[in-house]
Amino acid sequence: MRIHCELEGASFAHADSPPRDEIVVLAYNLERGLRADDQIAALKNDAAMPAPDVMLLSEADRGCERTDCRNIAREWAQAFSMYYVYGVEFIELPRFWGPAGGRLGRRCEHGNAILSRYLLGNVRLIRHDVNRSWHSWWQRLFRVGEPRLGGRMALAADMRVGSRYLRMYSLHFESREGQRYRPAQAVELAEDGLGSPHGVLIGGDFNCVEYKGDLASGTSTDGVTGALLGRGYADAHAGMAPAERATSRSGYPIDLIFGRGVSFTGAGIGDTAVWGKLSDHLPVWARVRFS
Repeated sequence: MRIHCELEGASFAHADSPPRDEIVVLAYNLERGLRADDQIAALKNDAAMPAPDVMLLSEADRGCERTDCRNIAREWAQAFSMYYVYGVEFIELPRFWGPAGGRLGRRCEHGNAILSRYLLGNVRLIRHDVNRSWHSWWQRLFRVGEPRLGGRMALAADMRVGSRYLRMYSLHFESREGQRYRPAQAVELAEDGLGSPHGVLIGGDFNCVEYKGDLASGTSTDGVTGALLGRGYADAHAGMAPAERATSRSGYPIDLIFGRGVSFTGAGIGDTAVWGKLSDHLPVWARVRFS
C-alpha cells in the first residue's frame, strides 16, 4: 500500500562545526525509541565511542503510544544540537497486540532519519521499487501483528563540510522474506550513489543475515553486501574479526556502514554491556576521511 508523506526537518545546531578532514558517522536502529532517554544518555557518556558528527537512524517513532507519542528523531537532534531530516517508512495501523511495542490504539508513523553537525541539503526519500506488503486484510481485521501502510525506504541527503560534500543514505532493508527483496533494494541504493560526484556513505539496518557466513568463510554469496562491494563500496568494519561483528541479539552482523570515494580510518561497535538492553541492535560507528 503506497504512501506519500512530506519530509520533516529542522536545525538545532548552534552554528556550523568547523570543517575537518575526518568525521565520525554512527548508524543505529533505535527499536522505535522505546528507550530513547537511556540511549541518548549512553551516547553522551560512553567514553569508548567517539562523538558522532553524523547519525543514520532507523526505526524512529513519531506520534506512537508505545513511545509516549514523542517525535524520537527530533528529540535526538535537539539533544545533540544537530540538523536533522526525517522520512516516514510506515504508517503503523491500530492493533490490539503486536511485537516490539505491543498495542496501538491509533495510527502513527515510524521511519528513518539523518542527523548532522553540518548543513544538509538535496534531501530525498527513496521508496524502494521492490517491496514486501505489510498491509494484510487479516491483520487489519483482527488488529494483530504489525499491520502497516507503506514500505521500506531510504533517506538520502548531501552534507556540506566546508567546501566539500558527502552523500549519505539512512536505510532499513526488508526483514521478512528478505532474500526476495533485500538484494534489489541494495542495488537501488548502490546505483543511486554511483550518480554522486562526491563521496558516499550508506548505513543502517541491512538485515542481511547471510553476510555472517560470508565473513566467516571468505565467500561472496550475500546479494545485499555483494551489490555494494561489487560496485566499489567498502565495508567500514572489514578489518574486524568476524566473531566480533555481531550487532543483533541473534548474533548477526546486520548493522553496517559502507562508503565509496572515502576512506575509513577506524570503526567499532557499541559495547554490549552499555548498549545491549537499549535496543535489539547495537550502534556501529566509523571514522571517515575525505579522499
